[in-house]
Amino acid sequence: MIRGLYTSTTGMLAAQTQSEVIGDNVTNVKTPGYKEELSSNISFPSMLIQRMGGNQASEVVAVGGMGTGVGVDRLTLSNVQGSLDTTDINTDLALSTPGYFVVQTPAGERFTRDGHFQRNADGMLQSPDGFAVLGVNGPIGPLSSDFEVSSDGTIIDHGLSLDRLRVVEIPEDALQREGQSLYSATQPVQVSVEAKIKQGAVEASNVDLSGQMVQIMSVMKAYEANQKVIQTQDEMLGKAVNEVGKI
Repeated sequence: MIRGLYTSTTGMLAAQTQSEVIGDNVTNVKTPGYKEELSSNISFPSMLIQRMGGNQASEVVAVGGMGTGVGVDRLTLSNVQGSLDTTDINTDLALSTPGYFVVQTPAGERFTRDGHFQRNADGMLQSPDGFAVLGVNGPIGPLSSDFEVSSDGTIIDHGLSLDRLRVVEIPEDALQREGQSLYSATQPVQVSVEAKIKQGAVEASNVDLSGQMVQIMSVMKAYEANQKVIQTQDEMLGKAVNEVGKI
């Protein structure tokens, strides 16, 4: 019976983690370049149940397995592309292919699909967080206010080709979120040779809001069901203790 309490508790903890993930997704439904986070559950290893004493006193008979609970296996990011929203602002850039822009942060190179860039006072292209956007030759700029970006990422200013945006591809299981739309990689990245960029647009969040609402309802029901199981088992334990006290 005590084991049943542990099993139900793990179910509640898993549901709580899933609700937190869904909450983060819903909060960032309007964050440019945000990638929906997905969670999956995994069963803890089953325990083999044995019955002591068969035809012989020393005989052990296996009678089956018993689950020991559930937990969140891992969190992954959805690579489904968000819609491209036209802004007609020349510093806004959107990737229409897989890949990530590269920015330089104090902690090293980081990656993003949030192309809502801007020019700083020195004309250098930077991310919304103020990090330098990197091209093949390093930080991009200084740029005039009417620079252009071709579909392959080549940056043209006053008729001169200055640099080309650096876009990299990262395996899905190597991405680690740092903030809302900034990522690091746990594996080496590769330069994308097929990147396509649209100037004057940004990629919207790929969060499926209706799907998140369905998931939160399912998670809430799972949490409530495990909660009721714990309450029932607690009542049964209380009755058992009272009966023992009467003996």
